Amino acid sequence: MLVAASVVAGFALMWPLGWVFGLMNWPMFHSWGLVHGSFVIAWPMLSVLSYMVLRGFERRRQGGNS
Repeated sequence: MLVAASVVAGFALMWPLGWVFGLMNWPMFHSWGLVHGSFVIAWPMLSVLSYMVLRGFERRRQGGNS
C-alpha cells in the first residue's frame, strides 16, 4: 500500500515541480520539459522521495524502528 501511495504521490508532485522550475526559469523539469520526456527522471525520483517521507510517518505512527 505504501508503494502504491508513493507512486501516485510522485505523479501528483510533478505539477508543483514543473510550476516551481517554470517560475524560476530553470531548465529540465519545467512544465514543457516534463511533457517532453523528463518525467522519466522526475516521476521515479519523486516517488522514491515520497516513499521515504511516508515510511518515516509510518514508523513514527507505529512508535518504533521496525
